[in-house]
Amino acid sequence: MSLRFRINLLITVLTALFTAVLIHVMVQDARRSIREEMEGANRATMQLLSTVIRDAQLTAKAGHGNASLLLFLRDLGRVRAHDIRLYDYDDNLLYTSPPSVYKAGRAAPGWFVKLVQPDMPLINLPVAGGNVTVTVDASRSIVDAWDDLKNLMLLILGFVVAVNVLVFFFTGRALKPVSTVLEGLKRMERGEFDARLPRFTLPEFDAVSHTFNGMADALAESHAENRRLALIAEQSGDAISIQDMEGCITYWNPAAERMFGWPTDEIVGRSGMLIVPPERRDEVRAHTEILRGRGIVDHVETQRLARDGRYIEVALTKSPLVDPASGVVIGEICSFRDITEVKRAREAEAELAQNRRLTQVIQSRLEEERHGIARELHDELGQCLTAIKTIGAVIANRTEGTQPEIHQNAETIVSVTERMYDSVHGIIRQLRPSALDHLGLRETLEEAVANWRKLNPAIQCSLDFDGALDALGERINITVYRIVQECLTNIAKHAAATQASVRVSRSGTGRDERLEIVTRDNGKGLGMRDPRDTVRFGLMGMRERTEALGGSFNVESEAGRGVTVRVSIPLVGDASRNGLDAGAAQAAPQSLS
Repeated sequence: MSLRFRINLLITVLTALFTAVLIHVMVQDARRSIREEMEGANRATMQLLSTVIRDAQLTAKAGHGNASLLLFLRDLGRVRAHDIRLYDYDDNLLYTSPPSVYKAGRAAPGWFVKLVQPDMPLINLPVAGGNVTVTVDASRSIVDAWDDLKNLMLLILGFVVAVNVLVFFFTGRALKPVSTVLEGLKRMERGEFDARLPRFTLPEFDAVSHTFNGMADALAESHAENRRLALIAEQSGDAISIQDMEGCITYWNPAAERMFGWPTDEIVGRSGMLIVPPERRDEVRAHTEILRGRGIVDHVETQRLARDGRYIEVALTKSPLVDPASGVVIGEICSFRDITEVKRAREAEAELAQNRRLTQVIQSRLEEERHGIARELHDELGQCLTAIKTIGAVIANRTEGTQPEIHQNAETIVSVTERMYDSVHGIIRQLRPSALDHLGLRETLEEAVANWRKLNPAIQCSLDFDGALDALGERINITVYRIVQECLTNIAKHAAATQASVRVSRSGTGRDERLEIVTRDNGKGLGMRDPRDTVRFGLMGMRERTEALGGSFNVESEAGRGVTVRVSIPLVGDASRNGLDAGAAQAAPQSLS
């Protein structure tokens, strides 16, 4: 039922009630007026008839009977609203009043007559030779009252019709904005949050328009924010699920489908315990208690079950889902990040760090062994060779000119001993450059490059230094020396180069201070070499030495354009300068001690 119809119905009902009350008042007034009119007419008629009857009785005593009364009544005709009848002693009707000509042939409805008809008594007046009856006839007055009431009812009916037409018209115009408001609400119901209402003339509807537009703006912003959040959840790389406080899953994003293998339509509405390993269920209950207290479970590394039974290493974050109206925790938002590869990488990194520490130990012990062997060669074998050489020289001097054969053999012993001594010293330099212990890195590298040039005169080799190379520590010194030694050895054996260069530089300050070693050659490059070449193992050894000190090792090579080896070693931390750290010492195998 429309508002316009209700307003018209209300006005009609009110008008009908008013009309009913008015008609009731008018009927009562008409009844009272008719009664008063009839009573007044009755008194006048009675006075007139009393006079006529008294005169008629006098005439009757004179011997004229009722002739004079009958004549008088016929001349009198009808007296207002009274019916006068004259009867003789035998109740024969001698006279009756003529019918009224006023509104002759018309009559009021019976129900109206019953409402207003006055209850007037029949009057009987005795006369000589008979009697006169007077009956009150209010029909004409009732017709007049009915005509007045009918006219009023027609007027009221016209008024009601006119009022309803005017009200319907003006309410239609006044309520015209309602259809616009309803259309706007329907658009909002369909999700068209860009719906807006125009300004209205009526202040009430204008206020509705202003409030509606404000609400639409808020809903549009909220809807856009919800869409952004939903899009984030849908496109998130992390698995996201929402559970109620009974543990039933109510939301499951695509990443969760991919991670756990459960389609959304199969897991929504089911218990979240489906993805919890049995041994982790107490953990879940503990998390639920934390969330009930509005706490947050942040980045807990745990395990969950995939649909196929696989255990997945996850980083779990849980937050309470709070009803904004009541402030009650109604669920939990769970975020899962697969950290299986991260944990593997972490374990591999830990293993790599362990290997690096072991490499440091091995390299350190290897250098110690080399140092010991070099010392033994120098102290023991060197002295023995010196003694042999001395004895041979003495024999040669004593047998010179007297025993030519013995002299010749002694000279041969001295010559062989000298060559053996030089070879031993060469081996000692390979095992442990003594210059590192007495001079320093710069002088040791200069001596090593000078000796290399003597052995490889066909290759031009340059050596450059930049920055202070003092006080770098035993580990760095021996590492740099071994890297340069290995690079020069590879160039001499495998590169087929004519030019080579070595540059050692120290740069940066503070935590950015680094030592860099760059070697280049113009040889055939790594691409042209035999994969079984021992240079590969040399590169591996250099890389292990560099990474053991936390540095970076890089090889650049193109076929026919030589090889460039770049090594960068950080100079921060006591461990990089002064021997092994505690972890490396603990990692040292007992077999090397």
